[in-house]
Amino acid sequence: MRRFYLPEIDSEGGRAVLEGTEHHHARNVLRLEAGNEISVLDGRGREFICRIDAIDKTRTELSIISETRASAPESPLDLTLAAVAVPGDKYDLIIQKAVELGVTAFVPLSSARCELKLKEIAKKTERWQRIILDASKQCGRAKLMALAEPKEVCSFVNTCLADHLRIIFSERDGSAFPAKNDSSRITAAIGPKGGWDNAELDAARSAGFTIVTLGGRIMRAETAAISLTAILQHRFGDLN
Repeated sequence: MRRFYLPEIDSEGGRAVLEGTEHHHARNVLRLEAGNEISVLDGRGREFICRIDAIDKTRTELSIISETRASAPESPLDLTLAAVAVPGDKYDLIIQKAVELGVTAFVPLSSARCELKLKEIAKKTERWQRIILDASKQCGRAKLMALAEPKEVCSFVNTCLADHLRIIFSERDGSAFPAKNDSSRITAAIGPKGGWDNAELDAARSAGFTIVTLGGRIMRAETAAISLTAILQHRFGDLN
C-alpha cells in the first residue's frame, strides 16, 4: 500500500487532507483516484489506513478508515548516530541506511579533517530531511529519525547526555568493543576519512566516550557508518 506523510492527523474527526508535495505525488506521479486506499503516517509513530474521497488540482481529501501498526517496528535501542559529513551523495546513503537500520536520531558533524565546513553542512539539512522521509516510507517506519542541527565535534561530545553509553570509533588509540550490557541508549560517533584529530579524541575521552577500534580495519566513512550501526543493533538492539 502506498504511504504518505501528514504530520497533523485528526483521527477523531475521521478526515485528513494531503497538500503540497504529498498531494502532487498522489495525483501526478502515482495517479491515484477516488476510492483508492492509502496509508498515512504522522512521523511520530502513528499510521492510518485512509480512503481517497476526492482528488483535485490542489488537494487530496481522505477518510480515515482505521489506525494500523507500522510494518517496521521501532528498535528498542535508542541510538543516536553522529557522523562527520562527506561531500557528494555518500552522506545521503549514510542517512538513508541509518533510517533503515532503526537509528533514533542523527547528528551531522564537522571536524578538523572534514572537507565541508559547518555552514556548508547546514545548507544540506532540508535535503536530508526529505531523504529521511522517503526512506521511512519505503522501509515501513512510522516514526521519523530525528535530524539534529550540525555541530563541531568538540561541541558535540561535550553536550552528549550522560545517561547514554558513548562510543567513538577510531582506527587508532582505542580498545576492544564494549561487552554486551543492558544499555538501551547509545550515542556513537563516526569520523572522517582522514581520521580524528588528536584534540577531538582527547575531548571525546574527557567527555566520557569509549574509543573503539575494530581490529585495525580501515573503512570508508559510508562503510563504517552502515556496518557499525548494524553491529550496535545486533549487540544492543533487535537485529539478532
